[in-house]
Amino acid sequence: MRIAHLSDLHLCSNYKKSNIAKIKGLIEHALENGAQHFVFTGDISDNAEEKELLQFRDLLHSFNLLQSDKSSIVIGNHDIFGGPQTAQDVINFPFKCLNVNYPDKVAKFVSHFHELFENTIRPHEEMFFPFIKELKNIVLVGLNSIDEYSRFKNPFASNGRVSKTQRKVIANYLSLPKFADKVKIILVHHHFYHKSEVSTSSESTLWSKIENYTMKLRGKKKLLNLFSENNVKMVLHGHSHEMREYFREKIRFINAGACTEEKQPSYFMIDAFPFDISVNLLKLVSKDDEVIENEESITSMAV
Repeated sequence: MRIAHLSDLHLCSNYKKSNIAKIKGLIEHALENGAQHFVFTGDISDNAEEKELLQFRDLLHSFNLLQSDKSSIVIGNHDIFGGPQTAQDVINFPFKCLNVNYPDKVAKFVSHFHELFENTIRPHEEMFFPFIKELKNIVLVGLNSIDEYSRFKNPFASNGRVSKTQRKVIANYLSLPKFADKVKIILVHHHFYHKSEVSTSSESTLWSKIENYTMKLRGKKKLLNLFSENNVKMVLHGHSHEMREYFREKIRFINAGACTEEKQPSYFMIDAFPFDISVNLLKLVSKDDEVIENEESITSMAV
């Protein structure tokens, strides 16, 4: 199966008006190159605005992608808490987060894209994450890695945590015999970098420095052990704004968190087969008002 992976779209009609056109161009390009399924790993909206989520819903609908077998989506921290746009916003942001109704935000996010959660395995109807989706030879597992706001543990609403309940569901379902020969892929927003690795963001310089110390995923070791025990081959994520590939515990990680950055909108195209996975980084380069394609970092791995 050929999967197009995009992340951190950060739709914002006030400050990032060009992002919607970039995303449209990326989707068009991916479809032209044979994408069979699209994965979006969070931060669809830049400031948790419902109008941006609805705008993205309309975009998916226009491409006939608002179907469970054609697209999958997980939530990002900006989809719940938003983010600061100005220096004053940085100061006021913690107070804004205190007034966010976390469960309501998650429920509304899912409701906007409810078609993409159809025909999935969920332990309870009211529990949106994790979800498990079977698509031909692959199994997609969507997680919610957004931690709730805390003045001490999550002061800028950008740290992550995958709940014990979600981990238990993964352990119970991915060990089922019917998934034994499937390529198992995790969809999550937060990255799995080592402590020494630097995370980046497209926000203001001040906010970037703050987020660099507050973009951590707590409990990474437990998750890595869980993924390894259940033969997970790949993790698709965003959060840190840089297109990159890396390995942890022999698991392949793909970060598409900079797909709308700068003048080269980019995405990953992944071909997932039972005994092989190949990954291509595709870029759209704007030159003299003409969009031309550029392909980089073609890699493959036997699984």
